[in-house]
Amino acid sequence: MGKKGLSALLVIALLCALGYLALRHDQQQAAAPVEQAPWLAAQQDYLGSLQALDIEAPGQPPVRIERHGEDWVVPAKADYPAARQVLADLLRALREARKVEAKTANAQWHARLGLAEQGAEGEQALRLKLQFDGHPDLGLRLGKAAQQGTGQLVRLAGEDQVWLIDRQLNVPPRELDWLDRRISDIPYTDIQRIELRHADGEVLTLNRADAKQYNFAVEQLAGTQKLAFEGAANSVATLFSSLQFADAAPLDQVGFKQPPVLRFSLSGFGGQQLAGALYRQGEQYWLTLGAREGFKVEEVSARPDWAYRLDVDQAQRLMKKLRDLLAKS
Repeated sequence: MGKKGLSALLVIALLCALGYLALRHDQQQAAAPVEQAPWLAAQQDYLGSLQALDIEAPGQPPVRIERHGEDWVVPAKADYPAARQVLADLLRALREARKVEAKTANAQWHARLGLAEQGAEGEQALRLKLQFDGHPDLGLRLGKAAQQGTGQLVRLAGEDQVWLIDRQLNVPPRELDWLDRRISDIPYTDIQRIELRHADGEVLTLNRADAKQYNFAVEQLAGTQKLAFEGAANSVATLFSSLQFADAAPLDQVGFKQPPVLRFSLSGFGGQQLAGALYRQGEQYWLTLGAREGFKVEEVSARPDWAYRLDVDQAQRLMKKLRDLLAKS
């Protein structure tokens, strides 16, 4: 091999060595931990001073949540209490969100990323506006989820720069999801007696002698009759242990046209008392709660001047009659 050929081989070997070292350097840099800055670094100190939140999801009516003193309410729903945990989870996620990678700053790409101001379904961003006490409003645009991992594409309103953050922000788009939907959270072990009085005159009474008796007995059960199973009557009581509404409205807006299909009363081992009624309005069932005594605020959240729409399966559980509990003959 001539000198020229040998020189060429040496140059090639040197270039390969340099390329290998450069690749190793890049790999080591990629493997090294990178400190991720908060997405909302400038707002960290005053996120807690939030006074109002506006949500505009594509295809949905806008939703507004406001702080009234120590409470959060939904103004469009006659200031009904908002779901505080949903709001707290969102604020925590915004505070903890970190930048993973800078993406495009070209606005022409926003539609493909679900971050456009206008456009077809899948192109528009979910818009958030946060209003603070003594600080400028903050507009956020939330786009598509990352193709890999749990991140999300986002940007600030008025800015073209898109960022990939390290989490997906859970922002319910419907007004219903921002309401405190609890009607009652009465511990099952506290319930002693339930009486159901149907519009046709039939009465069903369920009771327990003490809290150690798990299953409810049926007072109207005749000697020859047997329940379908030992705990057949328990589902009425468990309904009140975690009861949420499908919709809610002030009583004066509902305007019931017929008497209730059911009236009921509930008693607790500690002397608690609760009374209510179930109405049928068209194909819907609406619950009202009247007098209540001895319950904690979080155990009975429903307002006496509001009506609460139940799902059909909830209404059917409440409208049990004796024949529904008996064993098939």
